[in-house]
Amino acid sequence: MSTAATAPTPPRTRVRLAFDTPVDLHLHTYASDGFWSPSGLVDDLVQRGIVVAAVCDHDTQDSVLEAIALGERRGVHIVPGTEVTVRWGGRQWHLLVYGIRPDDERPEARGFIDLMAEHDRRFQALAVDARRRVESSGRPIPSVAREVGERKMMPVHILRAMIADKHVPRLKEAAELVVDLGGNFTYDTPLEHVVALVREAGGVTVLAHPGRADLGPALTAKKLDQLLKEVPLDGIEGHYRTYTDADTARYRKMAEARGLLIGTGSDSHGPGAPVDPRPWRAIWGKDLLSRLGFEVADPDDGLVWTPGMDPLAAKPPKRERKKPAERQVVTV
Repeated sequence: MSTAATAPTPPRTRVRLAFDTPVDLHLHTYASDGFWSPSGLVDDLVQRGIVVAAVCDHDTQDSVLEAIALGERRGVHIVPGTEVTVRWGGRQWHLLVYGIRPDDERPEARGFIDLMAEHDRRFQALAVDARRRVESSGRPIPSVAREVGERKMMPVHILRAMIADKHVPRLKEAAELVVDLGGNFTYDTPLEHVVALVREAGGVTVLAHPGRADLGPALTAKKLDQLLKEVPLDGIEGHYRTYTDADTARYRKMAEARGLLIGTGSDSHGPGAPVDPRPWRAIWGKDLLSRLGFEVADPDDGLVWTPGMDPLAAKPPKRERKKPAERQVVTV
């Protein structure tokens, strides 16, 4: 398999965007662990005035084509994407992949399409196994049927059913219980293998939420340099729902110093879950959008991003001030 990069084929007519056009390049639907239906998501994007969006479900592209078709009718440009679970450096990471449609019949795309089919099969098998283990342990989970609906059963449906049926309070405990019962709820592929397949297909790779410490240690410049020596990653997500201005400044600087693309994504999984889709400015991810077939105009003042420009940026946690020691009054 060749690992040489194949440049993504942009539309013959590039779509022009103003510098402040609202975009959100990291959204989930109920095809994986989200609550949005494709139609519900597109409706919400239209109401918010978001013009470009990417459907990036975990390890599946089941909602992509429907979302693209709905977006075309409503004036929203849907970028085909997915968020692939990968492994590098002894831990899991999430890799955003853009620009490859699930119906792509080109020989160059076959490797990635097959990989997605394999991930789909693996996750469905894990769901079946997890359900069997939980119910065999004396914990019935009748809510599975409601969680799955008419979709494919995935591990997240089992975990949510365990919560709905009062066996555990949160997803964390649900996942831990599945593992304690000898099961698993996740699967990954080496990062270098996925990136090679994506490059062969002409897609674009962006490391998702490198500053989210709840998924593992946040990405440092040193770790990024080590990664880039091993894997030809295209970019990192520089704007994300949990980032403070300081976080955004750090990851933008890391990307710009290394010639990497900058991603902009809310990671919305549903209405307020954990956030709504966000109107990131197109100029903040200009080079990534260019790779995806969009031409973003520069602002008249030339200012791309500066702290305070994003009103939805997360606020730094407040530090508790130590109370002064109480004075001791000695009575003589």
